[in-house]
Amino acid sequence: MALLNELEILITAEEGYRALEEAVLAAKDRVDMGFRVFDPRTPLISDAARAIGGTWVDLLVAKLDEGVRFNISISDFDPVVRAELHRGSWKSFSVLAGLAELVARPDLLRATIADHPARVGWGPRMVLWPKMQSQIAQTCGTLDALDPAKRREALRCMPRFRTLADDTDGALRPRKFGFPPMIPVTHHQKLAVIDDEVLYIGGLDLDGRRMDTPDHHGPAEETWHDVQLCLREPLLAASARRHLDRFLAECAGDCTVMPPEGLLRTLSVRREGEGPHLSPEVCDTGILDAHLEQIAQAETLIYFESQFLRDPVLAEALVARAAEKPDLGLVCVLPASPMEVAFENASGLDQQYGEYLQAKCIGRLMAAFGERFFAATPAQKTEAEATDRAVSCGAPMIFVHSKVSIFDDKAALVTSANLNGRSMRWDTEMGLRVTHTEQVRAVRDRVMRAWLPEDAEPAYTAALPQTVDLWRRLAMTNAATAPQSRRGFLVPYDVRPAKSFGTPLPGVPVEMV
Repeated sequence: MALLNELEILITAEEGYRALEEAVLAAKDRVDMGFRVFDPRTPLISDAARAIGGTWVDLLVAKLDEGVRFNISISDFDPVVRAELHRGSWKSFSVLAGLAELVARPDLLRATIADHPARVGWGPRMVLWPKMQSQIAQTCGTLDALDPAKRREALRCMPRFRTLADDTDGALRPRKFGFPPMIPVTHHQKLAVIDDEVLYIGGLDLDGRRMDTPDHHGPAEETWHDVQLCLREPLLAASARRHLDRFLAECAGDCTVMPPEGLLRTLSVRREGEGPHLSPEVCDTGILDAHLEQIAQAETLIYFESQFLRDPVLAEALVARAAEKPDLGLVCVLPASPMEVAFENASGLDQQYGEYLQAKCIGRLMAAFGERFFAATPAQKTEAEATDRAVSCGAPMIFVHSKVSIFDDKAALVTSANLNGRSMRWDTEMGLRVTHTEQVRAVRDRVMRAWLPEDAEPAYTAALPQTVDLWRRLAMTNAATAPQSRRGFLVPYDVRPAKSFGTPLPGVPVEMV
């Protein structure tokens, strides 16, 4: 029931980035950061920060010149299956490395590109070798299609990929021998600690792609709904900083795994040897454990916002609780489709398997809860010209990336973890549990009202049995109304596209997607 000091509930990057900029501007000694994506070229948005310059480069230079120390960890990615993300991380690193020439004390900046040390074992790598070679060849073709200067710049920021391809006569070709090391896990956390006093934590990375406002007026492919918390709690901030100091060594098995005090985490460790394994060793499942604990105690209403709802372990716990508590309701807010499917027309087996798992989980929840379950998805208030999976009920989708779970008035979990097996057991994730009743209500009201009409009654955001039906009726009415005349953003989530698109992959761990 602890009351968190100066708790801010931040909706979308418009609020989140402003809060982070202001916290960094106020830093006196050190700033520690761990992000999946951190692009220092991201534009600044607060008035105070923009008085310094236009991007995070300017903000970092100004604070470094003041003598503030920065430790920034950015995630790396498998160079074969996530070549674009691999290049993006190293591009960010190159920008940060360039700051050394702009500041008097370059020693105050420590930037790390952090890959997870877990690797797929020899057996699966041999089986998957043809697929890996095909993906390497595809990336080679993409790079060869660039003009020479852009091609050189791209390759400069792809150090791991360069070891997998030969550049002969200006053409890239996959190396024929050897089995590429496959990285099945990544660091998915998004947090910053300022002076061991202020903690910024949740689901929001830092780059221009995430920039959006609560109005979601941009094209569908530029929408990005996220939730972040900022609070002044020295004990929690120091705990988060200790995690940032240790997590790489913990993942590598170089020190004892110590769950961060007062915070929630997912963390896995590399396996020793070259066995036939696909997975890392699961060590810290604090975020999953918190969800299972709160599900087992839920009485009236569970509310989820997530990019995915794919984890069969969570689905099983929800099904069991639905049977135990006939008055318990469940509301889920999900994007109409995964980002790669909606905006990149991706149709690989990983996308198909993920959609299969989501359709299966939602089908189980529909059967268990019946009318006590409702899944919604947000859409813009404009008519869509297309009819693809980036469209929902005739309107462009709003992409949901937030990771919020709220249980009655008892707890609100705001984390970097999606409701899928990967986030619950493999990837490095961080989050916070809010337990003070008034603050739980404040989180729920702020998060739920982001989707509702301004005149929505309190019952729409309360832990009441009728809340599920209120959301269903609002979304169904919106679905039957022209987009520009809808009240709020909600329409029903349609599971049928995921069901028809999905494909089971027997033997493949659910944590892969």
